[in-house]
Amino acid sequence: MRRAVATAAALVCVLAGPAARAEDGERAFSLSLSYASYTIPDHEPLGGVIGVDYERGLSDAVWVRGSAGGGLYYSDGPAYSGHAIIGLTYAFDVLKYVPYANVGAGAIVVAGDEFDTEIEPLIEIGAGIDFLRSREFSWGFVVRYETYTHETSFVTAGARMTWRSGFF
Repeated sequence: MRRAVATAAALVCVLAGPAARAEDGERAFSLSLSYASYTIPDHEPLGGVIGVDYERGLSDAVWVRGSAGGGLYYSDGPAYSGHAIIGLTYAFDVLKYVPYANVGAGAIVVAGDEFDTEIEPLIEIGAGIDFLRSREFSWGFVVRYETYTHETSFVTAGARMTWRSGFF
C-alpha cells in the first residue's frame, strides 16, 4: 500500500511540473470579472461578481492571498453580495502557463428581496490558469467554489488580469 501511495505521489509531481519561481516578497494584484451562482434552498439567483486579489509570495510556489468581491444577482428580484477571503495559493509553472490552486476562509454578506441580510462564514477552494504575457502581466481564468453549509454554495467562474512586482 505504501508503495502505491508513493508511486501515485511521484506521478502527480511529474505531471504537475516544477514549482513556479516566484521570489519571496513578490506581489501580485488581480482584477476579475466572473459569472456567479449563489444557491440556497428554493433559490438559485444568477449574476456576476467583480473581484480583486492581492497575493504575496512566501516561497517559490506558495503565496498568501487576500480576496474581496461584490456581486449582483437576479432571480425573483435583485440580490447583492460582498465577500472577503484570506487564504493560500499554490502555483505550478509549466512553460509560460501557470496553473494554480487556492484555499481560503472568510465571510460573505448577501442582501436582497429573497434573502435575509446576514454575514456568514465561508470556506473556499479554487483553481485557475494564468497565461504569462511578460514578467509583470498575465491573464487567465479562475473557478472558485465557496460554501458555509451543506445547503448553500457560491460558485464563480471567469476571467482575470494580474499585475506583478517586487521580483528583483
